[in-house]
Amino acid sequence: MSGPSFELACFDTDAVRLGCARGVDRLELCSQRDQDGLTPEDAMVEAALRYRHQGQPRIIVMLRPDAEDTLWDENKLKNIVDLVNRWKNEGVDGFVIGFAGISNMHGHLEIAQEWLQSILAIAPQKEWVFHRLIDRLHDPLQSLKILEWMGFRRVLSSGGSKTALDGWENLLAWQSAFPGLEILAGGGIRSNHVQNLLIRAPNRGLWPKGGLHASCILPGNESADEGELNRILFQVRS
Repeated sequence: MSGPSFELACFDTDAVRLGCARGVDRLELCSQRDQDGLTPEDAMVEAALRYRHQGQPRIIVMLRPDAEDTLWDENKLKNIVDLVNRWKNEGVDGFVIGFAGISNMHGHLEIAQEWLQSILAIAPQKEWVFHRLIDRLHDPLQSLKILEWMGFRRVLSSGGSKTALDGWENLLAWQSAFPGLEILAGGGIRSNHVQNLLIRAPNRGLWPKGGLHASCILPGNESADEGELNRILFQVRS
């Protein structure tokens, strides 16, 4: 029985090599784990393109110059545009991005549509992923509707909770409500959680279409743990 896809969040080239060797479905390339993931160094992207075989795993690059997701800054926009133009023709399969502004009407966080649309238009054929900023937005259902309309393929989320395990019911409901999006369940997922999810939702055909996302970094470690990755892959693929 085929299981859901698995995406490995990579914060160093050791994780990239491990993900390629173990045949994960996707690599999310980023840096600065302590800031929830920032744009990776060019060398990391280049390494991922070298290590993969016949286009697998798919490579998704984080576009997040700093940890401020609500700052409107022309220099930041130029930085992101330059990155997309640099990598869109080099084998990168997609990009992770997410920016919001403060609503003038309600004072809530809302998607920075105009800015994001200008970036997506540079490479509309790529896989565009909205990151976990979705979990901080005031109205996630309306936000998902907007993202689907804008052309995002996936949305990484913990269902509005601290972890994807806690927000699992929301993730299932959101996927059902927005079949045109691939909801990607991420946030605190560990191998021991996967069996719990299988018990709670044994029909994996109804799971979030984007599958599971995790770094496989265990407490006290700095990089992905091979044993942890093997345990997750065994459970999702069995």
